[in-house]
Amino acid sequence: MDWQFIHEEIEVEFDKKPGPPARFIWRGERVEIAEVLRAWVDYRFGPFRYPTRWWQRRHRNYYRVRTGEGWMADFYLDRAAGKWILYRRRAGRARGGGGPVGGAR
Repeated sequence: MDWQFIHEEIEVEFDKKPGPPARFIWRGERVEIAEVLRAWVDYRFGPFRYPTRWWQRRHRNYYRVRTGEGWMADFYLDRAAGKWILYRRRAGRARGGGGPVGGAR
């Protein structure tokens, strides 16, 4: 199946911090996260793509997860805006995550 572009704001919940996300709320529905397949940080956007000073840093923390219903989702925390965004989703069963949690790709 192909990815479906969503780009909608969501609320993300954690069982404990620091730690991986446990669930998110999308369109009024609570979606349980069965597994975090991958997590990564992207520093390559905004006016300062490769910042040298701390105040120039604008980055996003991305997660690829498999939900309890079996579909995959990519979402991120936009640190500049302070918002979580459901970027895209993919229906069907997840077949691996493309790397370990925290893996760089």
